[in-house]
Amino acid sequence: MSSVRFFPATSQTPAAACLLKPSPKPPLHNPISATAAFPRSNARSVPHLRLRRRVRSAPRTPTEAPPVGPDGGGGGGGEDGGGGGDGDEEGENKGLLPEWLNVTTEDAKTVIAAIAISLAFRSFVAEPRFIPSLSMFPTYDVGDRIVAEKVTYYFRKPCVNDIIIFKSPPVLQEVGYTDNDVFIKRVVARAGDIVEVHKGKLVVNGEARNEEFILEPPSYDMNPVQVPENAVFVMGDNRNNSYDSHVWGPLPAKNILGRSIFRYWPPGRIGSTTIDCVGPETKPDSLIDVKLTK
Repeated sequence: MSSVRFFPATSQTPAAACLLKPSPKPPLHNPISATAAFPRSNARSVPHLRLRRRVRSAPRTPTEAPPVGPDGGGGGGGEDGGGGGDGDEEGENKGLLPEWLNVTTEDAKTVIAAIAISLAFRSFVAEPRFIPSLSMFPTYDVGDRIVAEKVTYYFRKPCVNDIIIFKSPPVLQEVGYTDNDVFIKRVVARAGDIVEVHKGKLVVNGEARNEEFILEPPSYDMNPVQVPENAVFVMGDNRNNSYDSHVWGPLPAKNILGRSIFRYWPPGRIGSTTIDCVGPETKPDSLIDVKLTK
C-alpha cells in the first residue's frame, strides 16, 4: 500500500521548480557556421597557407634526376641550370673545326721552336741537296741526294779534293744565273796555285795529277791560270761535260756554302763522299793513290 506524505502549509511559498530557467545549452558545433563566424579574410587565408605549405613540403629528393632535354643535356634552373646551354655550345664549337686544329699555346710554341731550329740547322749546320746533272758523274749520278755540312769552313779553308756546293759567282750571274742557283764541283787547286790542262792531264804547279775518280780524261787544253787570293779552282769529275772553272775562271771563296760529306740516296749507294784532304804540304806523288770512298 502506498503512502502519501503531506507537507504542512507554511507562510513562504516555495519556488516552483518550473520557474527556474535552465542554463542555456551550448550551441551545437556546425562546421559551416563555424567557418562563417570567422572574418572573411581569415577564411581566405587558410587555403592560401595550406597551398604554400604543400609547395614547400615537396622538396626534390636526392634520388630525383634533373630533367633531360632532347640532346641529352641537363636543363636545370638556377645554379644547376646553366649546364645544358654550355653543353650545346661545346657541341657546336667542336663541330666548327677538326680536333687537330684546336692547338694550345704550348703546342704553338713547340711548332714555332721546331721550325726555327730546322731553319737554323739548314742555314748554319747542314742541308740536303739533290743532284740534277751529270757534271759530277761517276761520283754522283742524276737523282742522288746528299748532305752538305757548313761547319768545317768556319775553322779551316777549303782544300783540294773537297766536293763543295756554292752559289753562282758574279761571272755566271752576268750570263743569266741568279744568286739562288747552286752548283756542286770538286776543288782541284787553292789560292796561289797555277792550274793548266794539257794532253788530257790536269797540271797543278807543274805537276800532273793522277785522278782516278774522273769519268774520262779532258779532251781540251787550258792555258795556265793562277788562282787568286780567297778563291779556289773547281772542276767537275765528268771533265768533258762540266761547266766549271776551266770555262768561267776561279771561284770566290765567299760563294762557298758547304761541302758534301754523305750520300743518303739511293739506298744501294749510301755512304761517305769525302776523301783525304790535300794541303799545300802534300807532295804531288801522294796524289796517285787518292781514290773516292764509296
